[in-house]
Amino acid sequence: MTGFIAFIKGLVAVIMSVLNFFFWPVFGDFTAATTPLKEDCRLNFAAISDIHMKDETARRDMLAFGLQDMENSQHSLDALICAGDLTDHGEKEEWEMLAEAFSGYTPAENIILTQGNHDTWTGDDDYALSVKHFIEYNEVIAGREIEKVYYSTKINGYTFIVMGSESDHTYAVFSQEQIDWLDKEMETASKDGLPIFVISHWPINESHGLPVTWGDDEPEPDDGGMGDQSAQVEEVLKKYENVFLISGHIHNGLTNESQEDVYDYVSVESDGSFHSVNLPSYMYLSIRGRIANGTGLNFEVYDDEVVIRARSYSAGVWYTDYNYTIELV
Repeated sequence: MTGFIAFIKGLVAVIMSVLNFFFWPVFGDFTAATTPLKEDCRLNFAAISDIHMKDETARRDMLAFGLQDMENSQHSLDALICAGDLTDHGEKEEWEMLAEAFSGYTPAENIILTQGNHDTWTGDDDYALSVKHFIEYNEVIAGREIEKVYYSTKINGYTFIVMGSESDHTYAVFSQEQIDWLDKEMETASKDGLPIFVISHWPINESHGLPVTWGDDEPEPDDGGMGDQSAQVEEVLKKYENVFLISGHIHNGLTNESQEDVYDYVSVESDGSFHSVNLPSYMYLSIRGRIANGTGLNFEVYDDEVVIRARSYSAGVWYTDYNYTIELV
């Protein structure tokens, strides 16, 4: 199986290289470079979103390509973040297939799973069952015992705060209890003087080109975002310094600042020391920005900066046009 995956990844890399040669304006600068990770890196982690696992071996193998790439990384990963829509409909069979994909690899020392709206859509429209699955497979896949769909953890001294919807709508529903909990977690984490990483499947309303990039013909202002509690969450996050919100959900492709006039959004938005990072869909080709799947972002955290690098984990290639360096305050 390992040899077959390596062959397929090589084939994908060749195909993408050819596409890039003929369609550079669409595909960007396709460069198979090695990340120059510096010795003083404090934290090194990957982030992907929207796996949309089904009970299909093709999707399992597509994820396996990326997991093998992470496992064989030149620099081992401290964590892998999966920012929601782990499954397509939250069904037991889909969770089992997700677990099967992870079972053959150790992509990172820590795995952080986040709930997305698709993970709440069980065939029986049973939100309680979807929560049961999420908690159960957190333990199976990540070895993490949790009691709710929101939780926090520390890795290398850095705080990761995971949010989760408390209903089964397309948008998020965050209770006041969860928002108060978020504020407390943020306050505690801020005392460490280190960057704080918050993971929500849903981005802030009207960020990253929303609502237009959500794709509705007549979008409402809140479409594609967190929903009614977005302003409350944003207010909490912006109270603190060096905060990174990592989201997915809207299936935007990678873009950089030079492409903002073309696509009307960028993948990384900054407002002071608050940074909103939106991930592409791992499983699906994007319809905006870089046309690719199997992609995500790699974060290198240093004392004075965070370097974000775009990578095709399925093809094993760095997309150097989409790198960001964010200075910490």
